[in-house]
Amino acid sequence: MKKKLLFKRILLAVTLSFILVSCDSSDDAKEDDISTERTKIRMEIPSQGNLDNYNWNNAKLVWSQEFRDNNSFKDNWFFENNLEPDQLQIPKEENVEVSNGTLKIHARKIGAGQNKGDYTSSRISGKFAFEYGRIEISAKLPVGEKNGIWSKLGLIGDNIGVVGFPNCGEIDIMEYFSSSPDTTYVFVHTAANNTNNVLSKSNALETAEEDFHAYGILWTKDRIEFYTDDTANITYTLDRPSDSTEFNWPFDQPFYLLIDMVVGGRYAGGMGVDDSLFPTVMEIDYIRVYHAL
Repeated sequence: MKKKLLFKRILLAVTLSFILVSCDSSDDAKEDDISTERTKIRMEIPSQGNLDNYNWNNAKLVWSQEFRDNNSFKDNWFFENNLEPDQLQIPKEENVEVSNGTLKIHARKIGAGQNKGDYTSSRISGKFAFEYGRIEISAKLPVGEKNGIWSKLGLIGDNIGVVGFPNCGEIDIMEYFSSSPDTTYVFVHTAANNTNNVLSKSNALETAEEDFHAYGILWTKDRIEFYTDDTANITYTLDRPSDSTEFNWPFDQPFYLLIDMVVGGRYAGGMGVDDSLFPTVMEIDYIRVYHAL
């Protein structure tokens, strides 16, 4: 335990410093190449308008994925091939598996290691796009304490094909770096905040790799609140600026889900890739979207 704690502290300091300095763009910066129109599910603003004290545990479930069968999965997700040049994985549909009630994204080593094409993983995006509400994802993350994996549970503005990134906005509900065990991150990208001033927060979570945890947001026209495991456990709050524009608040539009596991690259591979990681897996138990009544 002492060895793990010391390892964690060292890697957390190095990783967080590297991320905050270098996170000047996203691997989602490329134009969305999905040509099929996504189905929009918008939350009507309640008549009182103010949701500051709303009990989100009483909200209405409007969409969910419980991952009981492959047919339901294919109705709700696209496979994507977007990669940054320095990422090492080849995207493979076969690396996505629905079994025993969970979605599994596998990362595997298929070559000698350390070079592009020596690994496989997968990246999927939702066929539905949501505007406002409570969005929650239950996930168990890949085993940590080794360099090389970057996992993301995020939301991307559905207008990315028109305005590009970062103008479309990105809400990273949870990001995880295997080199930084027992720690998750929140990142928010806008055109105004996408260089060294990217909006971010790290959160200690002792059993992130061993157990399923719920990562969620409470998203209204006034703010986005991030929570872990319980809507009362708010870990980060982003308030709408008083001078809000599409430049600094692109969040009044539908966003689609993105689930990704990267091998290497500038964020996960800055300290090299530890090949003893592989094979590794990220599991999703459920995804649920609720709207205020």
